[in-house]
Amino acid sequence: MPSILYSTTCSIKNDFYRLRIYVDDRNDGFNTILSENIQLKTDSLDFTATSIPINHIEPSLTRLNFELLNEKKSNNNIPTTITLNHILNVQQTISSPKKLNRNFSSSLPLSSLEITNRNISPPNSPILEQSSETNRIILTSINSPIIFKRQQFSFRRFLSSLSNTDSDAILLYKTMIKIKYIDITNSIQWNIKCLELEMDTEDIATELYTNLNLCLSTLKQRPRRLLAFVNPLSGKGRARPVYDKKVLPIFHEANISVDTIYTEFANHAREYIINEILDDYDGLVCVGGDGMFAELCHGLLLRTTRDEQINIDNPQVNIVRPNLRIGIIPAGSTDAVVFGTTGLNDPITSALQIIVGESLLIDITTVHNENGFVRFMATMLAYGFFGDIIHQSDNWRCLGPLRYDLAGFCQFLRHTSYHSELTITLSSTDSVEICYPQSIISMNNGSRTSMITPDYQQLINSSSSSTLTETNSLNKPYDTINKLATSNLAFCRQNCERCAEDKQYESNKDQLPLQIKREGRYTTINCLNMPCRCAKSKYGMSPFTHLGDGTFDLILVKRSWRTGFLRFLWQVANDSRSIEDLPNVERYRVREVLIRPINTGQKEAGNWACDGELISGKEIQIRVHRQALNLFASGIKLKEKKENIDIKTETTSWFPCFRIKKDKISQESNS
Repeated sequence: MPSILYSTTCSIKNDFYRLRIYVDDRNDGFNTILSENIQLKTDSLDFTATSIPINHIEPSLTRLNFELLNEKKSNNNIPTTITLNHILNVQQTISSPKKLNRNFSSSLPLSSLEITNRNISPPNSPILEQSSETNRIILTSINSPIIFKRQQFSFRRFLSSLSNTDSDAILLYKTMIKIKYIDITNSIQWNIKCLELEMDTEDIATELYTNLNLCLSTLKQRPRRLLAFVNPLSGKGRARPVYDKKVLPIFHEANISVDTIYTEFANHAREYIINEILDDYDGLVCVGGDGMFAELCHGLLLRTTRDEQINIDNPQVNIVRPNLRIGIIPAGSTDAVVFGTTGLNDPITSALQIIVGESLLIDITTVHNENGFVRFMATMLAYGFFGDIIHQSDNWRCLGPLRYDLAGFCQFLRHTSYHSELTITLSSTDSVEICYPQSIISMNNGSRTSMITPDYQQLINSSSSSTLTETNSLNKPYDTINKLATSNLAFCRQNCERCAEDKQYESNKDQLPLQIKREGRYTTINCLNMPCRCAKSKYGMSPFTHLGDGTFDLILVKRSWRTGFLRFLWQVANDSRSIEDLPNVERYRVREVLIRPINTGQKEAGNWACDGELISGKEIQIRVHRQALNLFASGIKLKEKKENIDIKTETTSWFPCFRIKKDKISQESNS
């Protein structure tokens, strides 16, 4: 049963409400509690009105409840319950009503109007002290003059003042509590709203103000001091105005101290994080695009590997997760990381998730060439078409973001493919699901059973119709590859079950993962650690990529006619949920991949691009590290769970390259 920590009455927009601070230890909420039971529970706690024992406050379960005492219909704009962690700040003010006698109000000197302002830095702020022995609060306030704000006239105040000797003072002043809170009615886009509570007396207002701030002080997951890096050139120069005008005032309202560095050259943030002391900070914030996030990611991970004395040049070494979290304020061109971790590139939403201390663990991959470590990958590594776009666009920087569209058009006309060999290591869990299914094939006599165990060697570059085993003529190499390429399709969402489960391969070292090889001519080879959603791609290139399950998606686009590649680009831009159904596309969920281009007399080799930056190497090895980085993000909260229905259908088109074999049809997403 919920425990009532504090209860009082207040007026909101001329309606009477019962306000309660309570600890909700049940799952069915607060609305089913009877008022009689509430009173009994409150009395049993035996709390004084001016203090709450701090050991009774449970930050994750503490709520504010507003119960309408009038008989009329409740106001939908007034929330029934506010979670403690969603309270931004609390202010106590004294103001006057809107309608006053002008002759009377003008006769009072302005210097005689004083309010108690408890939200201004010293010396005009309250001093909140807590005794460790009694767990009670002492509030010391200092009065400061301020211009009052006129509000609506209250007949209740006017009538009650007639029986009071100090009626003039009561008529002039209203004791107000302003609660700014985070509205998450829209789970994707968060907003800030304000409630103005009119209290009966200043003493009651002080009690409520003290108790609310005491509860807020128990939120240990919230950052207190941050270090922010702002790229002034990001997003056509809009990063700095977004930070100065929108984000920084919100941090100040939440009483968060922020040290800001405006970067002056490339890798400025990276070098600062590696070399400077960061012990005084609770987290890092980057304001810019995906390139700015990559700088902070590299700086933090390289610093941690140096402190832990890890040989990062070894491709098989495991990296250590840093202690600091990274928050991202989107102000770039694509903002793929923010789209993948919060669902929307809204600076206000991202700032609020940093304030409340949201936490999301994501995978990071290491990229090595024949000489050693190259860089970390957070979003995407590409070889071929997309790498060539980055290479060509570097020569057209004077054109701004338009250079990417022009470079893409030129590369599409060239339509170059590259002969490559890939060694693909799938996750152990996927290997078990494919190689050792739960269903066992019964023999005709009923006395013998055999399990489907494909021969690894025959999986290498096999595309014929020959069987893998004599006992199972249906288990063809193509069918096995098809199962590997289309298994376990589900969106990664907030509190994702796949990302939360323990991976068996981490604890069972004897279990060998499935390794396959592919060789052929590919227009583009893409490794995706995130869906890579952006304004130009609704679902991203790989919408079913999970952020923290210890795998990444490998998408191979085989050589085809231009119309076939155009269909691939069209699906990436519009709806890529069934992209693997294209005849020239293969998708694998892997832990590690080795990409080795084969020189067959081509004048130029393909270009490599990792997170939008060009890299070099004769061969590239990519290996994932599960949940190696912690972000200030909530993950994407979907309204409904999306399930995939297996339906075997075929659709035809006028052109063979547009013919798609539909093995799975996903239900429409509300994301």
